[in-house]
Amino acid sequence: MKIELANMEHLNAFKSYVDECVADGIVLYEFIFSHYEGYLKKRIAYARGEQLPKGWPPITTYFCIDNGVILGSIRVREGGNDYIENVIGHIGYETRSSARGRGVAKFMLAYIQDTLLTESVIISCDPTNIASRKVIESCGVEFINEYYYESEDLQVRRYQLHSAAVKLS
Repeated sequence: MKIELANMEHLNAFKSYVDECVADGIVLYEFIFSHYEGYLKKRIAYARGEQLPKGWPPITTYFCIDNGVILGSIRVREGGNDYIENVIGHIGYETRSSARGRGVAKFMLAYIQDTLLTESVIISCDPTNIASRKVIESCGVEFINEYYYESEDLQVRRYQLHSAAVKLS
């Protein structure tokens, strides 16, 4: 497995990845409606700080790839706002269903923590998502709290994830 910055060379693998994620109920991709190229271009633009929703910081997308197949995707939000700080965190990820149980999410998160983070960030998950909680908690995080976001009737479990340099200190 390796981590690669999302780029247009991943388009064919991205189509397969999105289709499997949508079939598995991952809502992040449900609205693509076969506009894979446009969505991938937008994600690439987000990393440059372009085409972002108002008030959002740059968001860089990376793929975990094995033999040309995207096994997972991880996004790093490079700044914050109230929604990022309290609800979704600075890092979001998912693993395609056929790759679950193979350590993909932990591999992606460890890569971000070890190579990209220069300071601590917020990461969150649904409190009932035991697999995601285990991944996050395996990376030496500090539990902050459980937060209820009333406007979306959403409960999240919030953690502080440290860079590898902080984690090792």
